[in-house]
Amino acid sequence: MQPRPVNIGQVLNSMLSKNNYQEYVKVKTRVEVLQHSQRNLLGEDLAPPTTSELDQLESQVDKTLKQIRSRKTQVLLDELCDLKRKEHMLQDANRVLKRKLDEVEAEAPPPPQPQLPWQGGSGDDAMVSDGPPQPEHFFQALESNPSLQPTFHTVDMNQQPVPAPGGCYPPAWSAWMA
Repeated sequence: MQPRPVNIGQVLNSMLSKNNYQEYVKVKTRVEVLQHSQRNLLGEDLAPPTTSELDQLESQVDKTLKQIRSRKTQVLLDELCDLKRKEHMLQDANRVLKRKLDEVEAEAPPPPQPQLPWQGGSGDDAMVSDGPPQPEHFFQALESNPSLQPTFHTVDMNQQPVPAPGGCYPPAWSAWMA
């Protein structure tokens, strides 16, 4: 028996067609998955998700939440560092200003302290008023004006009320008196 001659072109074509077919199957599967996803996004062909799909979604959500939390933590740490730096700058500026204030206070004579009335003083001079002067009769003694004297009237609770000088009782008493 003689070996049959092998046609390299046929072998290559056969291999290429197998590779092409495998590639075709992969592309076709990918297209179907994408079309299914597109229909789901458009609200078509919705079916209850499978357990594996739910697990995949849950893991994606967890991963995304971890990334968000990590980013938020990093932003807050950056802000905290900036605030610490600003705090140190303000503390330094406050120290410099306090030093300058102490120097100015040391050089300046102390301001005169005002004499307050309760700290002792000489009679009328101690009573200083910012308002306009009041006349002598501003405060009147109660004895000099009898109309301002308080008066008290006793009332017997068992006695019938007497109508007011106009001949009628106050409105609140009308239901009570009936």
